[in-house]
Amino acid sequence: MARDIIDVAAAEIGYRETGNNQTKYGAWFGTNGAAWCHMFVSWCADQAGTAGSVPKTASTTTGMNWFIQKGQFQYKGSYTPKRGDLIYFKTGRSHVGLVERCSGGTVYTIEGNSSDQVKRRSYPLSEGTITGYGVPAYDHLNTNSNQASSAGNQNTKSSKKTSETELKYLKRILAKKAPVVEKPVSFDVDETESLPAGIVTVTVNNGQKKFDIPVIDDLRVVWERKGTPGKLTFKAKYDKKYKTSEGNVVLVTVDKTKFFYGFIFTRSTSKDGIMSYTVYDQLRYLKNKDTVIYKKKTADQVVSMIAAKFGLQCGSLENTGYVIPKKVEENVTLFDMIQNALDETMMVKNKVYTLYDKVGKLQLAGIGSMKVNTCLIDKETGQDFEYKISIDADVYNQVKLIYKNNEKGAFDLYMEKDSKNINKWGVLQYTDTIDDPDIGKLKAQALLKLYDTVLRTLTVKGVIGDKKVRAGSLVPVTLDLQDIKVSNYMLVEKATHIFKNREYTMDLVLSGGGFSG
Repeated sequence: MARDIIDVAAAEIGYRETGNNQTKYGAWFGTNGAAWCHMFVSWCADQAGTAGSVPKTASTTTGMNWFIQKGQFQYKGSYTPKRGDLIYFKTGRSHVGLVERCSGGTVYTIEGNSSDQVKRRSYPLSEGTITGYGVPAYDHLNTNSNQASSAGNQNTKSSKKTSETELKYLKRILAKKAPVVEKPVSFDVDETESLPAGIVTVTVNNGQKKFDIPVIDDLRVVWERKGTPGKLTFKAKYDKKYKTSEGNVVLVTVDKTKFFYGFIFTRSTSKDGIMSYTVYDQLRYLKNKDTVIYKKKTADQVVSMIAAKFGLQCGSLENTGYVIPKKVEENVTLFDMIQNALDETMMVKNKVYTLYDKVGKLQLAGIGSMKVNTCLIDKETGQDFEYKISIDADVYNQVKLIYKNNEKGAFDLYMEKDSKNINKWGVLQYTDTIDDPDIGKLKAQALLKLYDTVLRTLTVKGVIGDKKVRAGSLVPVTLDLQDIKVSNYMLVEKATHIFKNREYTMDLVLSGGGFSG
């Protein structure tokens, strides 16, 4: 005799994984060690004797599509969930749970792999990460157990009526073709352990005084991948007990996690007594200029050398591997010194590195180690996106490198060009000086290969906030962009974290991943 699936799930509350995703549900399924939220749901259906009503899968994508294909999927906003439904979170993350009840605009759930255990959770029905509900055709369900009357009175006829939104979605699915990429990536990845509540605390250190300053309006943190310090902006009502000064240390925590550490550089006051603050992390000091000559150093050693000279704090600096024979940097910014070393390393090692500040410590990491699998970008993720194709900046079809040959009393030139693209776009020339003639031809060829292509950028707005995402992160993207289809990891060139009215969202500028170089 069939049992109530919710009674089965409730008996599991408090069960924890014993290691890295090691659970009895994974052992039952045969894929122990993988993300186990859907395996838990499938296990509960099996234990309840209603396995045929719920797909047996470890994939939330497969599970949701199973219900869609059977006409048993209801999208958020057009349906009131009821006891025993599967709740799918596929907008910005990949997760699933079981609906225990729904009452007063709140849905109550039981979920596996929620902070590594089986837990009860609750969400407003408008929660942004909810995509919709799988509605199994159970033979038996105890609908009297704490189920809200509103769900019990659901009109059967209206629940079967397909909304205009659903029709549009299904037409898009049917019209889609397989993504055209060399190595398609599966995006059913790690689950979000907890929702971004976006609770922000701004703590200021002014000499011996330390206080949390009440922030009004929106607070923003902006990170860019090259040549720009991390930037924090916020506003607060002027109050004598919250006295601040230039150079004061500011620490931002989000949901009790340290998020941003920097120093006040600018304050301004308006007529209504509102103070506006601009705070930069320690990368701001890399805007200083200097003249440096160094020999036989890797890019990470260059970072360490500069940090020691200017009193900057270092954290983890990845060994970049390539030893730069000699470099003369004359009256250039520290940003440029470091970026020149990273660019030269990239051309030789074919690996991209990102320098960033992590809560007061300089970090240098290869982008391969900065994947964020909790932030899926697709058409349902953000409020809006803009796709731009341009040759207006950072695109070159002719490279000219100049070496000052003191022995000859002349300049040696190293040239590479793409005649085909010159005929199409006109001459777009990159010019630079070099210190070593032995690398002239190789470097010109490498630069042409790097820059001789149209620049495609994708800006996505209103993405659900994720504290792990910063400039230099790789995030999974699946989008149809008219002339190109993307299904791959893309590089975050710029990340703007926005905290406003207790909502936490991000605007992201993306490149790479078979999309642009």
